[in-house]
Amino acid sequence: HQILFKTDWTAETKKGFTDPDLRSKTRYVGDRTNQTLRYRGQLNANLRMGFLLQKDAGEKDLSDFSSGFIEFKSKGIIEKVILGDFINQWGQGLVQSGGFSLGKSFESIKATQKFNLGGLAYSSSVEYGYYRGINATLKLKEYLRIQTFASHRNLDATIGIDSLGKTYLRTRVEDGFHRTSSEISHKDVMQEKTAGGNIIYSPLSLPLVIQFNTVYTHWSLPKPVGTGYKQPEWAGNELKNYSLSFQFPLRNIRMVGEFAYSGKGQYSIIQSAATSLSKRLDASYLFRHYSAGYFSPKSNGLSENSENLNETGLFLGLAYQINKRMKLSSYIDYFRFPGPKYQVVASNTSGWEFLSRLQWEKRHSARGFIQGKWTRKEDKDLLQISLDGHYIAIKSWDFHVRAMASKIGSEIGYLLLQDIKWDHGKWNVQGRFAYMNTPSYDTRNYAYEPGVPYSFLLPAYAGKAIKTTLVIAYQWNKEISVAAKWARIHYQDRTEIGSSLDAIDGNRKTDITLQISYKMH
Repeated sequence: HQILFKTDWTAETKKGFTDPDLRSKTRYVGDRTNQTLRYRGQLNANLRMGFLLQKDAGEKDLSDFSSGFIEFKSKGIIEKVILGDFINQWGQGLVQSGGFSLGKSFESIKATQKFNLGGLAYSSSVEYGYYRGINATLKLKEYLRIQTFASHRNLDATIGIDSLGKTYLRTRVEDGFHRTSSEISHKDVMQEKTAGGNIIYSPLSLPLVIQFNTVYTHWSLPKPVGTGYKQPEWAGNELKNYSLSFQFPLRNIRMVGEFAYSGKGQYSIIQSAATSLSKRLDASYLFRHYSAGYFSPKSNGLSENSENLNETGLFLGLAYQINKRMKLSSYIDYFRFPGPKYQVVASNTSGWEFLSRLQWEKRHSARGFIQGKWTRKEDKDLLQISLDGHYIAIKSWDFHVRAMASKIGSEIGYLLLQDIKWDHGKWNVQGRFAYMNTPSYDTRNYAYEPGVPYSFLLPAYAGKAIKTTLVIAYQWNKEISVAAKWARIHYQDRTEIGSSLDAIDGNRKTDITLQISYKMH
């Protein structure tokens, strides 16, 4: 059993927490702290449960977002039952793709293939992308499984009223913020009812897995027919998705694919394979085609767009083990957009992306890489290069340095960071010094940032600034651990940070995090 409480806040005062003035009376309704309370427990070999309560800074109550589940597993016909919140990972993600996905990465073999994981209990603080109801998996035979689910939950949305006085859906609101009267008015505006299931067949005589998937979704508000580049997109309030997916290992080749259909001739397809060409060389490819009107609320296949629509592409990846210590990983991805898209009026535009990373490792003492990435899209070239090194001086000390640069047009943005980590006994201390200098947000650089345990942060480093970070974690005893984080960014190119109600008057921003965890074995 583990119970965790985390709170964080910004030391400087944001405009949303000040008194109203003559220009604007809108302010946040709650205090300045983010708070998270999470419990996860394994009650016995077959039963586990969890819940989460969470509020964002400016929201009123810790229960602003609540989530929970009870999961039962057995070795009988009823293999798994989840009551509460859950996600599904089916096929290659064209109909159901729950959970975190990195998409394209230097790990080109992993990027091209997903694994069918079925129903998974949900306990994240992300306030969208999950179901609420019941999820059951039945094992009828060794070669035959059936999964089915039903969900009913409320969604945040903005609405409009047409000329006949009927309400319709303008946009789904997925940021989870309920800090002002306007944001609160969007809460739970639309109801979503969903039901679906799949049949998984794996003949005993062949290493083949075939999966048929179907999902029915009903929204209480209709989505109107779009205008401009959105005209081909799905409209209405009832949606039926179907797909057929497979996995087929043929000697040393693992082939996977999925064909999905959402009605009115709208379909998507993914087909990929990965293989070892020799002891040192691995290769993979992924072909994808997404119709302009294809839509599934929970799809997340590999894509250049943020949604799986209006795209055709071919991804090719190679990984070569030069020797025991060095490896070269590369991919090239070509993509084409048959129809117009956001801020692009023309049809049949195209682009490509090339990445190559040379990494090396000296066991237990050092590792590093050099990486280059070139993206061309809409007649613009984005060049990025990264140098990274880890050095472990002695058991307790770890030094990490990274240099990154991004170039688009005549703009060049830089990021230099130095990490020092000390891990000794009950103490773990991490520090970071980062210098960034980017002419605009277009030349931003991304880098993983140290945080308290069980947290993940991948911020964009942009502007001209220095950022310092300190994280301290202490294992009090076998059950209790505590952690704290202090992070300050000092800008040299602005006198105001942020915008609207998140604006801070000044050029410094300080974020503080405190966390306590109790774990009972």
